[in-house]
Amino acid sequence: MDSQQGRYGSMPDECRSNLMFHIGARHSSPRAAKLERHESRLLNMGIRGASVRRVFVVAVWAAVASTVASAASVAAQTVTRIDIIRAEDARGKGPEGIQPILAGLRDPALRETAIRAIGRLERPELIQHLVPYLDDSATRSTIAEALAQALSGPPQQAGDRALVDSVFNLLRTRAVSESAGPTKGVIARSIGRLPYSEPRQARAAESVLIGLLPVQTERLNAPAMEGIAQGLYSLARARRALGNLSTPAAEWLRHASTVAYGRPEAVTVRRLAWLALTAAGAVDRREVSVALSLELDAQVRRLAVAALPNVQDSAFQREQLARAAHDRDPLVRLEWVRVYRQLAAATDCGPLLAAMSDTIHHVRLAAIDALGGPCPERGSIVSALRLTIENGPSGASARTGLRVSWHARAHALSALARIDGDAAKDLLRRDSRHPVWQVRMYAARGAAAIRDSALLTSLAFDPVGNVREVAIQGLSATLGHLADLVYVRELSSKDYHVVLAAARALRGAPVRDSVLPGILDALERITREQHQTSRDPRMEMLARVREMGGRTDVVRLRPMLGDVDEAIASEAASVMNQLVSGEQYAPTARPVRRNVLPAGGPVRLRITMSAATGGGIFDVVLDGERAPMTTARVVELVRDRYYDGLTFHRVVPNFVLQGGSPGMNEYVGDGPFLRDELSLEHHARYTLGISTRGRDTGDAQWFINLVDNYRLDHDYTVLGKVVAGFEVVDRILEGDVMESVRVVGN
Repeated sequence: MDSQQGRYGSMPDECRSNLMFHIGARHSSPRAAKLERHESRLLNMGIRGASVRRVFVVAVWAAVASTVASAASVAAQTVTRIDIIRAEDARGKGPEGIQPILAGLRDPALRETAIRAIGRLERPELIQHLVPYLDDSATRSTIAEALAQALSGPPQQAGDRALVDSVFNLLRTRAVSESAGPTKGVIARSIGRLPYSEPRQARAAESVLIGLLPVQTERLNAPAMEGIAQGLYSLARARRALGNLSTPAAEWLRHASTVAYGRPEAVTVRRLAWLALTAAGAVDRREVSVALSLELDAQVRRLAVAALPNVQDSAFQREQLARAAHDRDPLVRLEWVRVYRQLAAATDCGPLLAAMSDTIHHVRLAAIDALGGPCPERGSIVSALRLTIENGPSGASARTGLRVSWHARAHALSALARIDGDAAKDLLRRDSRHPVWQVRMYAARGAAAIRDSALLTSLAFDPVGNVREVAIQGLSATLGHLADLVYVRELSSKDYHVVLAAARALRGAPVRDSVLPGILDALERITREQHQTSRDPRMEMLARVREMGGRTDVVRLRPMLGDVDEAIASEAASVMNQLVSGEQYAPTARPVRRNVLPAGGPVRLRITMSAATGGGIFDVVLDGERAPMTTARVVELVRDRYYDGLTFHRVVPNFVLQGGSPGMNEYVGDGPFLRDELSLEHHARYTLGISTRGRDTGDAQWFINLVDNYRLDHDYTVLGKVVAGFEVVDRILEGDVMESVRVVGN
C-alpha cells in the first residue's frame, strides 16, 4: 500500500480518487498550501489515525473541493453583513446556501460574523472552514465558541468521538499557548462543554483545564479563571454520564469559591465555582460557613444555601439555615425557604409561618407554597392558610408595588388542598367561580391535589384555556381514560396548549373509534392555519395517529407533507410510511420566514408596567450585533404594538420571569419561528433571553434572568439586558401587565 493509500485507505473509492485529484491540484492555490500546513499542525498535535481520516481528510477534501472547484465564484462574490446573517437565518437552506458565509470568512471585516454563523448552523462538517483562522487573534474567541457550538447539533453527529477528540486537541493546544486571559477563558469554557460521550474524554478535558492554572491561582486573571470554572461546571453537570470530578478539580473549585473577596472582578468566578461544586456534590462545611458569614455577593450566599443539602450534618444545616433566614437580600431568603422546606420543615414549620410576613412579595408567596407539605403545626398552618384565603380579594383587585392582589389567596388555596383536602374542598368549589381566571387555575391545581373529579370536570369547561389545560391534566391523573370524551371535546379548542393537553391525555385510549376522528379533524383544522407555533400539539396528535391509525387515514395526512414547519412535514411522512408499508412518502416542506432587515447595533426599549399590576418603568438594551435577526423581529413587533397589554405569565423567583404571550402561556406566541442566535454572552442576572421549546423555535416570548443562569448558555439566545429600573423587575408578579413597550433610542 503506498503512502497515500495508507493515509486515506478507509475512504470510499470515489472519495479517495476525488481527494487524490484535488491534492494534486491544491499546490497551485495559496489557500490550499495553507490547508496543507494546518494538516501538518493537526498531525503534530496528536490527531492521528481515525481522527485524521475522519476529520481532517474529509475537511481537506471538502475545503479543497470548494476552494479549487468554485474558487472563482466565491472570490468574485461580494457579500455584506446582511447577506451572511440572512444565510445563517435560513440555516444554509436559502438560494445561495452557505456561500455568503464562506465568502465572508475571506473578509477580515466580516470574518467574526461568518465564524459565528458557522457555529450556529451546528453542522460538524463545516468545522474545517474554521481551522485556517485559528491563528487570527482578533477572532480566536469566536472560533473557539463556534467549534463547540458546531458540535451541539443532533446526537448522532455530536456523538462522533473522533471528531470531538480532534476539536478537543485543537482547543487544548491553543489554550496552552494562549496568553490573553479573556481568550484563554473562552477556550477553557469551550473545552468543558464539548459533547463528550466517554469518561476518558471528560477526564482529559478536566486535566487540561486544571493544567491551565498557575501555581498561584491569584495570578491568573479573572476572565481566564471564569472560563476554567465554567468549563468545570459543564463537566460537573455531566457527571452522571461521565463520572465525578477528580480530587484536584474539586479542590481548586473549593479554593475558587472563596478566593479574592476583595476583588469585585472575581465574583463571577466564585459563583461558577459554587455552581460546579454543587453539581459535583463536592461542597463541604468550610465553604458554606465562610460564604454565609463573610461573602458580600448575594448570589454566592444564595448558592451556599442551595448547597446545604450536600453537607451531611443536620446540626450544621440548621445553624446555617437560621443565619440565612434573616439575610438582608431576598435572593438568599427565597433560597432559604426552598431549602428549609426540604431539610427542616418536617420537624418545625414555625419559621415558614413567620416568613408569610416577609417584606418581599416573592418570599411571602414562596413561604405559602412551602407550607403545603408535612408540618407538625398542622392546625396553625391550616388556620393561617384559611385566613389568607379569606382576606384575599373576592374579585379583580389592583395592586401597588407594595401589595399583592389575588396571588396570596390563590397560592394559599393550592397549599391548603395539599395538606387538608376536607378543609379545602368547599373553598376550591367557591373559588372555581372567581372572576380572576388565575385564581380559578390555582383552584384547578388544588382540585387535582385532592382528586376532585367533579370539580375538575366543571373546570374543563372554563372559558379560559389556561384553566382548562390544568383541569384536563388533573382529570387525566385522576380519572384517566374515563374522561376521554372530555378530552376529545377539547381537541376542537382554538388554544394550542389545551389541544396539546387533550392529545396527551388520549395516549393509549382503549376506545379508538371515538378518539381518532377527533384527532384527525383537529390536525386538519390546525394545519390549515399554517402556523409554525402549532408544532407541539400537532406532534402529539401525529403520535396518536401513529398509535391508532390505519391505511385509510393516510390521505388525511397528505397535506402535511408540504407544511410550513419542516419538523411537522418530516413527522407526517414518517407516520404515513409506517401506516402504509411498502410505500415511501417524502416531506416537501415550505418553510416561511419574515423578510426582516437585521439590526445593526443596540436598540433601547422602555417597558411601562400597568399601574393596576404594580406599575413602574424599566429599560432594556437589545443586542443588535450578536442577535441581529431576533432584535429586528422584536423591534418590528414593538412598533406594531404587539406587546402592549401582554403579561408576564410565568414567574419563577430565583430563576426567570417570562412574558409576551397573547395567550398568557408557554404555547401561544408570534410566528414563524425565530432562529436561535447563540453567542458568548452569558445568561447573567437581568439579561433577556428568548423562550423556546427546542432548537430554533422562538415565538417572540422573552424571559428575564433573575439570577445568573449559566446552564442556559449556548441553548437560548441572549437578546439584551435590563439597564434601568431593576427594582421594578424584581417586584413583578405572575400576571403583571406590560402597559406599553416602546423604542426609545439606539
